[in-house]
Amino acid sequence: MGQSVIVKKEEKVTKIFNTHGLNISEMEFVEIFKKEYPKDWDRINKVYTDEEKETKPGKSHPMPEPKIYLINTYKVYKNKLEKSL
Repeated sequence: MGQSVIVKKEEKVTKIFNTHGLNISEMEFVEIFKKEYPKDWDRINKVYTDEEKETKPGKSHPMPEPKIYLINTYKVYKNKLEKSL
């Protein structure tokens, strides 16, 4: 995949953590992201569906399910922000 699924992902994720704190849970993060960035949430789902259609039988899917994709994003950026403190 050539470009990121979420445009300006780091900026958006950092804004969520700055606004709601680093102590939010994974599920809170997912719900906040879906509410604050509905177009990005739709794009994550679209990219996932498109890749699912293109994946040949017997091959592994290149992208995690949308909710797992956001949870992975949460973990990566939370860790990154905690290390920068």
